[in-house]
Amino acid sequence: MFSQRRLRLLLVTVAAVIFLIFYYSGDARKVQNQTFYQSTLSAMKAQEAARQAQIKAESAPMHRPDDGLDAEVKKDAVPLAQGSTGKGEDMEEISIAGRTKIQVSKNRGSDGSEDTSAQSEEQKAAAAAKEELDTILKQAPVIIFSKSYCPYSKKAKSILLDKYDITPRPYVVELDGHRIGKDLQDLLGQTTGRRTVPNVMVNGMSIGGGDDIGAMDESDELASKLQMLGGKWIREVKRAAA
Repeated sequence: MFSQRRLRLLLVTVAAVIFLIFYYSGDARKVQNQTFYQSTLSAMKAQEAARQAQIKAESAPMHRPDDGLDAEVKKDAVPLAQGSTGKGEDMEEISIAGRTKIQVSKNRGSDGSEDTSAQSEEQKAAAAAKEELDTILKQAPVIIFSKSYCPYSKKAKSILLDKYDITPRPYVVELDGHRIGKDLQDLLGQTTGRRTVPNVMVNGMSIGGGDDIGAMDESDELASKLQMLGGKWIREVKRAAA
């Protein structure tokens, strides 16, 4: 038989063992619960991130690999002329008295309308203007396209014809009195970028209007400019005797 002292000691030991068992098993459950909680939270966050990414992908505009090509095609609001590749084949050169050349459109005046007779008339007018311009530019190295009533034209003519002795003498075309003056002015606007008058050309190159000629005269650059662009075709440029 156990003595009471030994019995109490045994009971205390059993109680301590049971307490330790429950204590450590409880800590283990806490650790397990915490690990489960953290893994569950991570999974939920990952799922939410995937859902947000899917929403952004669905709301983003669709992009096709050939979108850039479509955009480039849509830029051409006007179709290219038949047989033209868009690389200058619709342009042609006009020879200027064998000295230089300028480029003009082959199809100037053709707007693609259904009125073929009107197109034909415009094309004839454009061809006539090209031929007339070629003839005019052969008259002299320096050409003054002018209008008789224009004060800026009068200014340019006064400087080039009165203040300077230019050999050969500049040739003057009064567009307001010319039989196809409007078509010539349109063609000049296309070929030189200057549709206004006066338009002073040297060997087929526009050097400006009345204000430009006046500025070059005041800075003593006009004579050298004419000689440089005129080359051998301008034999002499000097100020006229007072």
